[in-house]
Amino acid sequence: MTLWSYVVIAVRDELRAIAAQARESKLLLVAFLACLGGVVAYLDPFPDRNITIATAYPNSDWHQYGELAVRYLDAKGLHGAVVTTSGAAENIDRLVDPADPVNAAFAYGLALSDAQRKEVVSLGSISYDPVWIFHRTDRIAVLKDLRALAGHRVGLGPVRSGSYLIGKMLLAGYGIDVAQGGNFVPDGFPEGEKGLLEGRLDAFILVASVTEPIVQKLMRSPGIGLYAFENAAAFEKKFNSFDAVTLPAGSLDIYPPVPARDVSLVTTTTSVVVKRTMHPDMQLALLVSIKEMNRSSDDLFFSRRNEFPAYVDPLIPISPVASKFYDYGPPTIMRYLPFWIAGFFDRAWVLLLTLIAIFYPLSKLNLHLRRLRFIVEERPHYQELLEIDELLSSRKLTDEEKDAIWKRLDGINLHAVRAGVPVGEESHYFEMLNAIYLLRRKIELH
Repeated sequence: MTLWSYVVIAVRDELRAIAAQARESKLLLVAFLACLGGVVAYLDPFPDRNITIATAYPNSDWHQYGELAVRYLDAKGLHGAVVTTSGAAENIDRLVDPADPVNAAFAYGLALSDAQRKEVVSLGSISYDPVWIFHRTDRIAVLKDLRALAGHRVGLGPVRSGSYLIGKMLLAGYGIDVAQGGNFVPDGFPEGEKGLLEGRLDAFILVASVTEPIVQKLMRSPGIGLYAFENAAAFEKKFNSFDAVTLPAGSLDIYPPVPARDVSLVTTTTSVVVKRTMHPDMQLALLVSIKEMNRSSDDLFFSRRNEFPAYVDPLIPISPVASKFYDYGPPTIMRYLPFWIAGFFDRAWVLLLTLIAIFYPLSKLNLHLRRLRFIVEERPHYQELLEIDELLSSRKLTDEEKDAIWKRLDGINLHAVRAGVPVGEESHYFEMLNAIYLLRRKIELH
């Protein structure tokens, strides 16, 4: 017999003993299966693989981000999709709607209400999005103060967009109520751009990244000026979701330079927001996709490479998955296994270590279930052999009693032959046969 064949036989006998023990201890088996099922249900290793991202209007920067993220997700075996919306506020409305398939969205912390912040979590920010205030220089030659907008027709973007809500908040800081007067116009972003270029609007406010097509076009349009936040640092101190940045002269075009001079801006960040109930493995897959997207991006402007994703907007509570991701990075095992298997092991390793810590010391007890069951099954027959030996030693037996005992010994012998012997327990088997032989000899000599 080879070592391998011995191991195979030993494992087979151990499994047979376990199966027999399970049949006898049905309650224990049910309890074990219930615990196993509970652990699996708690860890939830089989998530829904659909990620639907709410973005903004078609061809916007957010829509382009969403399309790029979907390509990374599809490469991981997930099913990504993007939906177009009017902006940040509508994105969150759809995200918190239990009946809506949207489970991820782009948003600004400043655009969320307190009630909405309790129902979503942030995976972090992915880009700086300045507040762009464009104006026609033939209507407003120099815009020195936002209070000057009160007497002009100003586009603000859709009502359920982050641009509208953030613009409304900024103007309110100057005592301007956009709901009064009728000169502040909520409309779609393409309509706002067209209205400004065609003269129906005097100014246009939007919050977007520097890669936004509307921003790129208006920055290069003759007769369109850009408001410079001379007190940008004050906004940074007043609102913890704002940062002060500078758009350097010539940073969009070297010659002729666009912009013609340095422009101080205030910027917030685009946050990736998900439902609180989104599966942890799906959150992790989306985070990794965003990180890969930012690492390979050629459109970095205000940010440094590998700066994003990062949790920089405290208005939206961070997801525990994202918090762990930023502290320790993605699980190393994700390099070798599919995301859902890697995510399961990343969440289960503590439990696995606990089980090992419990069962390893128990294994040192050398219970050897196959040997234990063999001894337990053979014990009644040894008991019967002892009773026969006691009977033979107590008195003289009749021939009929000897015949009856002989038949009992034959029955025990037949059972020993048919019951099977686990590997490693052969010596116990022959000890029983020897005991039967000795009793037979004792009967013959009685």
